[in-house]
Amino acid sequence: MPWTTPILTLRICNIGFRKLAKGEITYKYREVKPFRTSRLLNEKGEPKYFEEIHIKNGYQPNSPVAIYEFWGVIGEEVHEGKLCYKIKLGKLKEIKNFKE
Repeated sequence: MPWTTPILTLRICNIGFRKLAKGEITYKYREVKPFRTSRLLNEKGEPKYFEEIHIKNGYQPNSPVAIYEFWGVIGEEVHEGKLCYKIKLGKLKEIKNFKE
């Protein structure tokens, strides 16, 4: 079985992606729901490890994508009136397919 780098992929809107590209966003928030919990936490309720976070603006293969180091799931926090997981973005490694 080939070894693969654990990658967390998140989707973002165009306006949010532009803010991300400018360095205005250091955390991403995802609402606490069963699917998101299964993606971010292990069976013991501890945060999973990812090597990178890929934040995409769209679903096409050529959609803009920002690649960050993963600095962890910080915990839960109310964001825009909803209980969310707070995900810390690390160092920006690369932005692909994006023109300002």
